[in-house]
Amino acid sequence: MKFTMTRRTFGCTALAAGLAATFPTLGRTQELAAEQTLHIGLSVDDISTLDPHISTGTGEFEIIQEIYESLVAFREGTMDATDLRPGLAQKWEASPDKKTWTFTLRANVKWHDGSDFTSDDVKFSLERVLNPEFGSPKRASVANIDTVEALPGAVKIALKQPDPNFPQLMVNYDAGLIVSKKAVESGDIKLSPVGTGPFKFSEYKARESVTLLRNDSYWKGKPVIEQISYLFMSEASTRELALQTAEVNAIAIEARQNIVDRVRRFAEVDLTAPANTFYLYINAKKKPFDDIRVRKALAHATDPAGLIKFLGVDVAKPETSALPKGYIGHTDDVTQYPYDLGKSKALLIEAGVADGFSMSINMSNNEIYLPIMQVLQEQWKKAGMVVDLKVVDHPTYHRLIREDANPVVIYGAFRYPLTGRVYLSQFYKGSSAIGKPTAVTNFSHLGDAIPGVDDELAKAELSVDVAEQIHLWEQAQQKIADTAVSIPLYTQNYAMARSDVLDLGHVQQSGFYFITEKTRLLAK
Repeated sequence: MKFTMTRRTFGCTALAAGLAATFPTLGRTQELAAEQTLHIGLSVDDISTLDPHISTGTGEFEIIQEIYESLVAFREGTMDATDLRPGLAQKWEASPDKKTWTFTLRANVKWHDGSDFTSDDVKFSLERVLNPEFGSPKRASVANIDTVEALPGAVKIALKQPDPNFPQLMVNYDAGLIVSKKAVESGDIKLSPVGTGPFKFSEYKARESVTLLRNDSYWKGKPVIEQISYLFMSEASTRELALQTAEVNAIAIEARQNIVDRVRRFAEVDLTAPANTFYLYINAKKKPFDDIRVRKALAHATDPAGLIKFLGVDVAKPETSALPKGYIGHTDDVTQYPYDLGKSKALLIEAGVADGFSMSINMSNNEIYLPIMQVLQEQWKKAGMVVDLKVVDHPTYHRLIREDANPVVIYGAFRYPLTGRVYLSQFYKGSSAIGKPTAVTNFSHLGDAIPGVDDELAKAELSVDVAEQIHLWEQAQQKIADTAVSIPLYTQNYAMARSDVLDLGHVQQSGFYFITEKTRLLAK
């Protein structure tokens, strides 16, 4: 079966089976497909950037992880900080006080443009993220770095405070990805990236696709896959049909029970974690939400259990605090705002808005975000809070919420490592408030418009006592709950599906499909 796709969908050549080579898998010999072109359907209309130091958009990291690398690497298919592997660094060691870390670099690594990877690139990359004028949203995760010294074949990183777990931040995720100094200084890597990874950038077509080609000089060995085409396919039904008819080999799917069950009938479905936790962030700078009673009213009008029922209990779990469950420092012992329409309406009367109010909210058309906001729209309407949804594409949504356009922001995020350090700082620290030069994702303006938790977070960052850190993060969560600037909703697993001809070469336990030099397409 063949179908013609519109601008948002794409006609892809079905896989050609062949007898080019054989590889053993699962105890038997498997023949490789003659055409090693991998087609992946992403759930976005477009992307904004492939610069790893500024990217925050859905669909971007899936591509970035194939292009760029880091000093330290996760085991393939995982984000397990307890099982780290050498990456661009062969080894690392710390000074006795754990304030200075030296990373010995791998020799003979080439950038995709053929130039040599050196310690100058590492120094440049880390200093780029740390530069407040550059404005990287990843800056907070490496703010403990004091200086970076480029040595022959090595880099020495001095920290402001001791950190026995510093290599966990130098992984192939977030601020740890290394860019080419030459490429950045000679051009714009926003949509023309140059990395060291197994696949190199070839072409970007706005609102259509990104194409990567095999890096024949990859230091781990030449990949089996010759080309990856990432197709922007925002419509879930289109992606499913494309996978079912072998037009694509892998897709992102919505993590909802009925969808997971349906796709399992014709493809392998993978649910991975850790995953995005969704919160509502209430902008305390915008009326009427500058009144805590109105913020509490919105919290009492929100029914997370209804959202989880909508998504399915296998793919979503409830959250209760500003720091997700599973993160070191999480506590459930905070002020709760259970679903109670009577309480919500009483608070609105007390706040002087007995007749309720209307608000306009810009909302992403992304299949994960929009359906949930539509459910919330109906929930809030029962309490007299009417929402006019302005639906935009996902990149535009990210731009608008970073321009402080919304009174309420729904945002799903996962922050590595799984502690209170980065997560709480990025979403609740005053310096992370939207509109500031150091802005990250503090959409509520806690610590900016109203007193926040900066003292607790600063003390926790300076502490090397884990018990003390946990206590401070617990105190911060209690304060955040008392201000009612965010409403915990749920954590939703990542969901994806692949055809049986896609052999990843590893088990995908975390994140989206990671394509390595071992990944291959099998003959049918």
